[in-house]
Amino acid sequence: MPKAFSPADTHVYMDNGPRLQVFYSDAAVGINPSVAAGGNTTSSLIATDGYTRIACGVTSSQGGTLVIQRYLDDAGTVPQGPALSATLAAGVANVLNAVDGNPFASFTVEVTNSGSAVATLSNFGLLIEA
Repeated sequence: MPKAFSPADTHVYMDNGPRLQVFYSDAAVGINPSVAAGGNTTSSLIATDGYTRIACGVTSSQGGTLVIQRYLDDAGTVPQGPALSATLAAGVANVLNAVDGNPFASFTVEVTNSGSAVATLSNFGLLIEA
């Protein structure tokens, strides 16, 4: 991520325009599209490089939970407060947003399956925005 070393390196307060966004698929972050009954799948640690907003969406064939845990450090050892979570309804497109403005350097996404059968995940999408 670029660093500012003087006021000349920064933008004036009137800058505007589109935000920078990056989209990740389940394969790109290590989310397994099949989750055992009562099990979970957790992404690899994702560095944010200055991105401050997260939207994560998934459809699961079983009910469960979608969790985002943010960290203050790049190594993922210092949690930025409690994890954010949303209940997954089976067969429904579910979304969890992390847009509270708290700073963080990395994060993980976890999908749990509370059903009694294997959950198939589809339509997984992770959008981060600067």
